[in-house]
Amino acid sequence: MKANKVRGVVFDLDGTLIDSYQAIYLGFHYVYTTIGLPPLSYEEVERAVGLGLGHTFRELLGEERVPQALALFRKRYEEVFRTHTRLLPDAREVLQGLQGRAIQLAVATNKLGRFSRAIFEHFGMEKMFAVIVGDGDVSRNKPDPEMLYLAMDKMGVGKEETIFVGDSVIDIQTGKNAGIRVFAVPTGNTRRDDLVKAQPTVLMSRLLDLLTLV
Repeated sequence: MKANKVRGVVFDLDGTLIDSYQAIYLGFHYVYTTIGLPPLSYEEVERAVGLGLGHTFRELLGEERVPQALALFRKRYEEVFRTHTRLLPDAREVLQGLQGRAIQLAVATNKLGRFSRAIFEHFGMEKMFAVIVGDGDVSRNKPDPEMLYLAMDKMGVGKEETIFVGDSVIDIQTGKNAGIRVFAVPTGNTRRDDLVKAQPTVLMSRLLDLLTLV
């Protein structure tokens, strides 16, 4: 069944359009080894991220270490993210397909906004989006709906004309908080069963399904 009246699609980033977990892991490894702590495993890093780095480091290291941890992470991430980030399968095809139907596109991510924009500049895709909004661009990160409100404003579309595509429970909560439909895809680090329990509007098998649903 096709979704009605879709004029704008907002995408999450990590786990939905890109895989940059190796770059994130390298950033975490640098933080922990620099401050003299045993580094987290790749799997532990995957589980820890999602709500924004400030929140993550606050939970892991305590408030007093957040400024240092953020500075160290951003220094290392800047060095490695271009060579350790890849588009997920079908991402470019889906974005081009939607763009070809004159559907407005945006990104809403808890990754730092400037890194998110730099990733799409690296892939030569930044002009596909009305806005790429991330951590540092708004006062509250997902699951607060502020990012989605900003994206809809920049796309010039209403709630009933917009869907949010993401790979996590946080994304599903964000879409619900904004009052828009959520199309979830199990391509990130969240188990399909957990996505089902969070009750998205639609649970896709793969991102490419989006082209037959809107």
